Amino acid sequence: MNITLITSVIYLTIGVLLFLLGLLIYRENAKQRINRVTAVMIFLAALAPIMAAFGLMIFKLQTGLNLDLEILRRIFLLWELFFPQLLYFSLVFPRERQIIKTFPKIVYLIFLPHILHFIIILVFRSPESILSLISIPQPDSTLRIFLQPFSIIFNMILTATSIFYEFHVNFFALINLIYVVAAIVIMYQGYQNLTTPRIKKQVSLVLWGIRASVGLYAIAFLLPKLFPIKTSDTIIYFFTMSALLIGTVSITWSIVKYQFLDISSLIIRRFLFSVCSGLLLGAFLIIYYNLKSVLPTFLGFNIPIIEVVFIISAIIFFQPALDAIQAILNRLFGRDKSDFRTVLQTLSHDILTMLDIDKLIEKITATLTESLMLENVHLIIKNPGGDFEVECIENGDLVKYTFAENSEFIKLIRKNKDPIGYEEITNFAIDEEEKELLNLLNCYLLMPLSHRGDLNGILCLGNKLTRTSFSAEDATLLNVLTDQIAIALENIELYKEKMVKQRIEEEISVAREIQQMLLPNEIPQGQTFEISAMNIPSKEVGGDYYDFIQFDEQRIGIAIGDIAGKGIPGAILMSNLQAAFRASAWQHKNPVQVINQINNQIVRTTSAEKYATFFYGIFDIRKLTFTFTNAGHNFPIIKKSNDDYCFLSEGGLIIGVQADYKYNSTTIKLASGDTLVFYTDGITEALNPDIEEFGEQKLIDIVLQHSFRTAEELRNIIYEEMMQFTKGTSQYDDLTLIVLRIL
Repeated sequence: MNITLITSVIYLTIGVLLFLLGLLIYRENAKQRINRVTAVMIFLAALAPIMAAFGLMIFKLQTGLNLDLEILRRIFLLWELFFPQLLYFSLVFPRERQIIKTFPKIVYLIFLPHILHFIIILVFRSPESILSLISIPQPDSTLRIFLQPFSIIFNMILTATSIFYEFHVNFFALINLIYVVAAIVIMYQGYQNLTTPRIKKQVSLVLWGIRASVGLYAIAFLLPKLFPIKTSDTIIYFFTMSALLIGTVSITWSIVKYQFLDISSLIIRRFLFSVCSGLLLGAFLIIYYNLKSVLPTFLGFNIPIIEVVFIISAIIFFQPALDAIQAILNRLFGRDKSDFRTVLQTLSHDILTMLDIDKLIEKITATLTESLMLENVHLIIKNPGGDFEVECIENGDLVKYTFAENSEFIKLIRKNKDPIGYEEITNFAIDEEEKELLNLLNCYLLMPLSHRGDLNGILCLGNKLTRTSFSAEDATLLNVLTDQIAIALENIELYKEKMVKQRIEEEISVAREIQQMLLPNEIPQGQTFEISAMNIPSKEVGGDYYDFIQFDEQRIGIAIGDIAGKGIPGAILMSNLQAAFRASAWQHKNPVQVINQINNQIVRTTSAEKYATFFYGIFDIRKLTFTFTNAGHNFPIIKKSNDDYCFLSEGGLIIGVQADYKYNSTTIKLASGDTLVFYTDGITEALNPDIEEFGEQKLIDIVLQHSFRTAEELRNIIYEEMMQFTKGTSQYDDLTLIVLRIL
């Protein structure tokens, strides 16, 4: 196997691979201009090694073929259309220039010099062939004298054309170089305006490859023309192929490594794996056939077992070699942060664990802008009021805009449920202001963020920087992410609600501690009486209140109240009531005076809806009397030793409603065996599963039936009877109970 054949095979292999790569780019998205331009550029780059391979083989076999090699050499120059195509490529990558949009037919002007060059080369073989036209046979006689001036002019034109032809052939490479430099300058200008790191990597790599190609091309074609350097066609071919390879390989690497043109990374890796597998198989067969022919000559005899050895070697080593190739390809071209599966894996984890809406928006917009190479990404988020808000930069300032919940745009997105393009939206009768806002957001594609039938937001995607359409991998990524973003938004709302609830619970817990501090720590006891009390709030903080004041060994103040409202508002009013009661009780000895002062203070310091029922009495231990005032509270029950009972109702209006209200008081005589039960409506209004109240009469019956019990026993019996009646039904009011028994 000689060097010419090996070189031809290498050239042909390179050309075929480049052609397949161009075909892959074209088929990926033939509707996109950038795909078509890139594919044609690679086709033209593939044309050079393919024609060089056939040229070398024809040159090797020319003794047996009657071919005009000069014609083939001229046809070979067809690959130089690569240079105008490269300039065309620079006008559409990384972004399509305005001149292409405004004057699309300018492309023909780009190709015109090379088309004329190819026609001239094809028509005229050499400068000598032009000069040979000068020796045209001249007619005799008078006609010759008449035509001589025209002949001279014609000869001058042919001579000038010959000189131009020779200069044109020798220095047309300079035109190609100018095209390449212009392409580099245009792409570099576009590179300077880029902000996306991924795109900048692509353009930087392509620029590096083209610069290297320019150097090699200049060495091959320009240096021999400018300086007295003799080079063979083989050297020129080598440098030309190297220049083409470096330029196209840089674009290929961008395609594979950085997903230039959004070519599917999976397809590219499979393509490269197939190429490497084919090269490995070819190398194996070449080694096999060469050893099969060399070993018998070297050893002097044939070895039949060589086929068996090679088959066993193939079985042992071929699959591990393929695995190694796969590993290398995965390492070189494997998943990076731009691969949609990597993006999906990392972003999915992040957005489902983020509980800060601002960080979530920042993460989504930055990641999608980078991975999908988008001009912009916005998230239109549903606020607690039901409207949809979006933030964007306008004149350097961050501005917030709002779409009303019932706006036509939101209704359209909610009804549509599927991704919808901006142009499609403008066909519907939505508000002009909404259209202007969507235009300001530079929306190209809008994707609803819905979960459980509820629209939580809208993902607004701008155009791609490359102006390519969204690929199948993009669709896969976005379809999964929109579901997860919708869930993430719902999780954030639930988290906010939880945090609010937790903060309220913490506040309630603090208020509960304060409330417990306000209730009496000790219950007064004596030799002639006993007192038992209990307080169970329906919520963390209740609105019921009771208190005892031991004025001296003879007198005890007993108070019970029910605050309007539960939770923290009730606790605040209760603390005010407790402070007012304590101050007034020590200041005034008569319950009427105490109630009057408390009422006026509550009226002055609270709003009209803040009020309370309140009962206050003074128990004289020695005289066995009880003087009391009832300000609208549940009537305490007094069971006499003779089994009669009555209510302590004397007093007046609830406190906190009317200032300077005049309350009344009453004094009753107590005797041994009497029992007084003070309570709040949390007992009498307790409900069972049938929504029936425990009732005042049931409480009276319990008191009458168990009057012989101690104060604590009676208190517990009342509570247990109430719990049996409610059968575990949740209660919505506080429960407070005080039992005073005269021994």
